[in-house]
Amino acid sequence: MILRQGTYLQNRYEVIDQIGSGGMSEVYKAKDHTLNRFVAIKLLKEEFCSDENFVKKFKMEAQSAAGLSHPNIVSIYDVVDEGKMHYIVMELIEGITLKQYIAKKSHLEIREATSIAIQVAQGILAAHERKIIHRDIKPQNIILSGDGKIKVADFGIAHAVSSQTANSTAMGSVHYISPEQAKNLTTDERSDIYSLGITMYEMVTGRLPFQGDNTVSVAIAQLEEAMTPPSVYNPEVPVSLEKIILKCTEKNPDNRYQSTHDVIADLQRSLVDPDGIPAGAAGYGSDSIDGDTVILNNHEMNAIRSVAGKKKPSDKIREQNGRKNRKADKVITGAGITIAILIAAAVLFLLLKFSGMVGNTKASASDSMKENTSGFESLSVKETYMPYVIGLDETAAENKLKESNLQMNVTGSDYSDQFEKNFVMEQDPEAGTVISKYSKVNVKISLGSNKMDLSALGISSMTGTDAETALKAQGLSVIVSEEYNDSIETGKVISFDPAKAEKGATVTLKVSKGKEIEKTTVPVITGITEEAAIGLLADAGLKPGSVKVVSSDTVPAGTVISQDIAAGKEADKDSKVGYTVSSGTAASTSASETVEPVTGENGYKYIASIDTTYNLSSLIGPGSWTSSFQVMIRLKQSINGQDEYKTLMEPRTVSGDTILPVRFKSIEGIYGVDSGVVQVVRADDNTVLQGYDVQFFKVQ
Repeated sequence: MILRQGTYLQNRYEVIDQIGSGGMSEVYKAKDHTLNRFVAIKLLKEEFCSDENFVKKFKMEAQSAAGLSHPNIVSIYDVVDEGKMHYIVMELIEGITLKQYIAKKSHLEIREATSIAIQVAQGILAAHERKIIHRDIKPQNIILSGDGKIKVADFGIAHAVSSQTANSTAMGSVHYISPEQAKNLTTDERSDIYSLGITMYEMVTGRLPFQGDNTVSVAIAQLEEAMTPPSVYNPEVPVSLEKIILKCTEKNPDNRYQSTHDVIADLQRSLVDPDGIPAGAAGYGSDSIDGDTVILNNHEMNAIRSVAGKKKPSDKIREQNGRKNRKADKVITGAGITIAILIAAAVLFLLLKFSGMVGNTKASASDSMKENTSGFESLSVKETYMPYVIGLDETAAENKLKESNLQMNVTGSDYSDQFEKNFVMEQDPEAGTVISKYSKVNVKISLGSNKMDLSALGISSMTGTDAETALKAQGLSVIVSEEYNDSIETGKVISFDPAKAEKGATVTLKVSKGKEIEKTTVPVITGITEEAAIGLLADAGLKPGSVKVVSSDTVPAGTVISQDIAAGKEADKDSKVGYTVSSGTAASTSASETVEPVTGENGYKYIASIDTTYNLSSLIGPGSWTSSFQVMIRLKQSINGQDEYKTLMEPRTVSGDTILPVRFKSIEGIYGVDSGVVQVVRADDNTVLQGYDVQFFKVQ
């Protein structure tokens, strides 16, 4: 089903516009009038609403994701069943997707890509800690908000880890899914790590690692083809980040990072030392060793042939055994290479020592044995790395520092629009710095934003004048702009910007001018009959106004003599134009609506009365309360064959369900006329809705 603009859900959420569509749902921007904020509504498509399994799954996954609260995850506010509609209310992020951002920039600068990857990984880690797997990590589901925050979106296909996971259909976009997803095997946190690795690859190269003519060929490539290192397409990719990406995208999940926490740690180290080898990625490559073809040059081939020709029977047996256990040979080979390197290093050290280039030292053995196998300076037993704690709440940051045998020292606090209250906004030293264990490290804690939430003032329901007064009382400057609005009454606030502001800032108020009124040109209605004049006014979108009746020796009775608004002038549509109608010669005119009733001799008058009601709903029928129009009450009398009218109640707007009182204790009529009709008239077209006969009596 398609939700139209202006539709209200739960008498609270007003649909503004459709902003997206997926395989299972449509996404709309909506206004939450209860909390005065914009939200996103994710509505299950109509074709799935009759499928109980889909509905159950849709709600279960939404409820699982609703428990997540993290700065890098799009928040879910509510899960709603409304009749046949099933939808999720979630945080609306104004920004662009990472996919759009990559397309715009071709590929991202290395530090920017690494920073984005850290924030995405932090969001994924928060989900993993709640036993929730996203299963569709890709740039399309990562949003860069206008304030620079990175948000992981669409946990609509996330699964709380359960027995159902192993049997569920492989999901996710084919270019980003892990091999085990493609084979419909059990998926866990490592599947999200694989998809994150593909996303990082695309960020730094601007392309996807596996291509194909269709989804099947792409999936096969994911399963069988070796990944081209990203530095082939972008030589600026440092060795540290390349190793992290390759480690994340190992085809065998056992060879990948086993925790998103480790991915974050290595990405942080990569920022500090781009040319080093992060500790977690030091052993990547087992998949490529097992499956890739190694090309040997002629020299190497000749050496192999030479050795093969000298083999003994026992060598052949060993060779056969070796074919049965290639991994063991590779381990042995690797060990041999390592030993050779160590021997060479020892020889070099001795040569340098005896040549006088290396001085003697009294340092302890533990200090002299520091190595640099990971690309970072190695640690003594008294040292540790400074972890990355920015963006963590104060308690979580303190616990993380304790894990590294460090003490947290809060040096101060400050306001921040980027970090929530009680979250770490600065740290010293930087992440990756080697420092002594048990030492104090400095952090600054955010006080949250110092901007006022203007919605708390309730200005959305105020008039422009009242809202301006309320804002100025808070020390804010105000700019008022007016615009037409069909749904908000004149003078009321339409919107305000920004939503939050600090003292001294300027707030722009948009105030309604009401519905924009169309203009029309007043036609010429003089010199024609009153009936024709009313028709011309209706054609121009105008209504007849007050009508005067005067005698005329030159203008025939029933002809319009003059009009209150000159012909050719502009007037608002639906406005009224009054006019004067001739009643004929003075001899044939005894009274009119504008002529005072004739009083008889000695002050005698003709008086009548009426006391009744008229139910307008009998005219409109069911739903009459939704209609409104103008009515008037008048007296009609005839003298000498000429109808004369007197207004008893001026035109007024009433709703269609009104019971109209028709009560007049003393109606003064034309002298000498003892009968008349009290008429209820529709003022816009002079239609008589009801008439009541009345008798007049001569009184003094």
